[in-house]
Amino acid sequence: MEYSQFFELAKEKGITNLQITEKHTINSSVEIIDGRIDSYEDTDDKNYSIKAEFNNKTVKSRSNYLSADIIDTIIMKAKETDSEYQDEYLIKRKNHLPNKPLEIDISNEIKELKEIKKWKEKYPSLMKLTTYFSETYQNTRIINSNGVDISTDMHLCSLIVEAIIENGENRVSFDKKLLTTNKKEIKFDEFIENIIEKAIIQSTREKLETRKYDIVLDSSVSGNILDKIVTMLSATSIRNKVSCLENALNEQIFNEQLTVIEDPTNKNYPGYRLFDDEGSITKKKTIIEKGKVLSFLYNVKEAKIKNIDSTGNGYNGIETRNMYILPGKVSEEEIIKKVKDGIYITDYMGASGTSINCVNGGISLQVFGFRIKDGKIISGIEPAIMTTTIFELYSNIAEIGKELIFTNVSSASPTLLIKNISIVG
Repeated sequence: MEYSQFFELAKEKGITNLQITEKHTINSSVEIIDGRIDSYEDTDDKNYSIKAEFNNKTVKSRSNYLSADIIDTIIMKAKETDSEYQDEYLIKRKNHLPNKPLEIDISNEIKELKEIKKWKEKYPSLMKLTTYFSETYQNTRIINSNGVDISTDMHLCSLIVEAIIENGENRVSFDKKLLTTNKKEIKFDEFIENIIEKAIIQSTREKLETRKYDIVLDSSVSGNILDKIVTMLSATSIRNKVSCLENALNEQIFNEQLTVIEDPTNKNYPGYRLFDDEGSITKKKTIIEKGKVLSFLYNVKEAKIKNIDSTGNGYNGIETRNMYILPGKVSEEEIIKKVKDGIYITDYMGASGTSINCVNGGISLQVFGFRIKDGKIISGIEPAIMTTTIFELYSNIAEIGKELIFTNVSSASPTLLIKNISIVG
């Protein structure tokens, strides 16, 4: 059904406000195992998030299509709900129609990733090499009954590589992910070789003694931990008193080296957005400055409760796009050289009783990685448990790397050197 028909039918049935968020996603992806294509997929999908006001109540719905029965479902939901919730609907916005979708072609990347012979020859212990590459274009369009029609798009490429090494009877795997907006900048050979060499080092593992260590958090691990900060800074968590940062506003609670910025407007980062899924304008903002929390995060609903403006973080709840720890001036290699006796953490698992607790800030994670001695990575480590708090972790920062690496659209981080963190071997 065309938009004009959908809006007209909704009006005839008594819907007084109607707003649709359309997401159009074009994707090509491939998985290659030992030089052979294991799976390939091309998709071109649209889905719709709809909010509508009927009898002074706002209800929401999701669908893969627009039709008369969607309108009937919305009306039924409104009649059955006891909630008197009324939402905001965009008005007076300069219309911006969608750009022409990108034409995606990953044939050159497939050709490059199928090269396996040189790696098997150079690294005889390489048992299996799996690579996954995808390129995605997504357009988000918001159109409503007030005549608003705006659009923002994003383009990103994802590379995941896993190497499995055989060392006697032991088989060890190591994997890493990279997210970028420009696939021409990906150095495939360098990325793959680094992963193979890390897997070889990890095939020899040391069991850790239980004590405090200086730790180096890989950018992907640090970025994923930072992502949990979003829940702690969410206005919903603050209002429900389930955040350990409830009383942290304008307080010095972290190391002065820690500054966290969100910049959805940077087109060079993968989470580029001109507005969030509710149509609120996004902008670059400092969330934590020199260890001091400056702002909580709001969507339209939470902002309405506080009678303030949304911070542009309305994405299926409250989320961020392109939030990152401000980089320092040293490379990851230089950071590792500064560690006399420590651990380089490259992955973690948060299941089976291990977690990051947003209520009290406690952190208990099963971690994986490498042993550092006298500034060099000497071996892998047996899985261990890192126990700390978000306050200790971000207060004990000694160094921040200069390379900002994204593994998702919401958050990113450079490598971090953190002093005196408890590890249970």
